[in-house]
Amino acid sequence: MKGNHLIRTFISLALAAVVTQTSHAAVRPMLTRVVAYATDKETAVDIINDAPQAYMVQSWLEDLNGNDDNLPLILTPPVMKLEGKKQGKLRLVVIPAHIPQDRESVYWLAVQEIPPKASGDGGNKLVMAIRSRIKVFVRPTGLKSEEARDAVKQLQWQVEKSGGKTWLTASNPTPYYISFGKLAIKQAGKAEVMLNDKFHMPPPKGSQRYEIPTTMMGGAATLTYSAVNDYGGTGEEQTTRVSL
Repeated sequence: MKGNHLIRTFISLALAAVVTQTSHAAVRPMLTRVVAYATDKETAVDIINDAPQAYMVQSWLEDLNGNDDNLPLILTPPVMKLEGKKQGKLRLVVIPAHIPQDRESVYWLAVQEIPPKASGDGGNKLVMAIRSRIKVFVRPTGLKSEEARDAVKQLQWQVEKSGGKTWLTASNPTPYYISFGKLAIKQAGKAEVMLNDKFHMPPPKGSQRYEIPTTMMGGAATLTYSAVNDYGGTGEEQTTRVSL
């Protein structure tokens, strides 16, 4: 929304005047992902302030392309104050009529800390504000956690060659996004190689391809993969043989 863009722009300009670096966020979500069901009245998202001092916190939602307009979700509160060493709560409400009814959809939840102004420095100290992002998976009526957990077992793999490169294409016939915890390939006599683009999810009823390193072109290989579950843990590893 335009209001959100204005607020974030204001924050960025304000931070430019300010100087202290931190290696991690003081304010962060307590989970690595959120699953919201259309049948629930609301979904709570717990956040925590690990710092001793209070922080203002701004939160917003985006789609995977970074757009925050006309989303089928309502997030409250957009801005809140969180005291030091305390927990807070965000609330997500799904607008059921505005989401796909035959598949899962996914969005980003961004949590931006707004550090307190440093005192006694004449205003010449830079304070780094850290932004955390986690995925929000939205499920319409009829989709279940148990089915999402087993969706990775239904992936179909195909080797494709184009432009001098070799690709593995994962076709996903299920209504769920699949997030890989592990996606690696190994050939006899060679070390196992993790595929760097594993963070690209095979979408529901769609496909996603992954580039194979040139050192592995030709011959048979074993693909090993696992999926991240609703709680952020990694499920059982799957293996399949492919010919490169």
